[in-house]
Amino acid sequence: MVLGQNHGTKVETCPICHGTGQVKKNQTIGGFASFQTVGPCENCRATGKIIKEPCETCKGKGTIRKNVKIKFDIPAGIVDGQTLILTGKGEPGKNGGPNGDIYVDVKVRKSSIFTRNGDNIELTIPITITQATLGAKIKVPTVGGEDVDYDIQEGTQSGSKFTIRGKGFKKLNSSYTGDLIFTVQVQTPKRLSKEQRELFVALARTMNEQPPIKKKGIFG
Repeated sequence: MVLGQNHGTKVETCPICHGTGQVKKNQTIGGFASFQTVGPCENCRATGKIIKEPCETCKGKGTIRKNVKIKFDIPAGIVDGQTLILTGKGEPGKNGGPNGDIYVDVKVRKSSIFTRNGDNIELTIPITITQATLGAKIKVPTVGGEDVDYDIQEGTQSGSKFTIRGKGFKKLNSSYTGDLIFTVQVQTPKRLSKEQRELFVALARTMNEQPPIKKKGIFG
């Protein structure tokens, strides 16, 4: 059965191209030089067949246009702007030929929490002044959705960086996984209750409120 043919009807060989789908044409330049070219047969649209009773749906073209949804897997570790090729999922080939391919350009949506740096993930986690001073167990979010418990040591300074191995992005087409690197940001309270203020005042009396300044010599 030929594409575009009504079921149960007959198809004839094109009398112009004799089933080849191509015709030869003689052309003359300036009335002197003549040459022969080969092109698609317009009578049968290069199919080599004449459909006497074309399909009512496709009007004899053999294909129809419609919107379809295609499900496909996104590989772990894919990079923004990378192209995926869906083999055989494109337009149908002419005259029953193989289907073409679909090229999918991937756009990775940015996160308000995580920043990607190669295969590593970076983020900033706020901690309180008491957590930084006394140490604490905090929960660190990961790109996998789960939280990881991490022990912050006492005396942690704002801007300190910590690394959790193997919690970053998986390298594309590899078993290697990057790391998660987070930076702590110590938050200073803007408002204190009366009791909290009294506690801070009492603490200040026990400490040198002006840290010693490291003086540099003339050679650094």
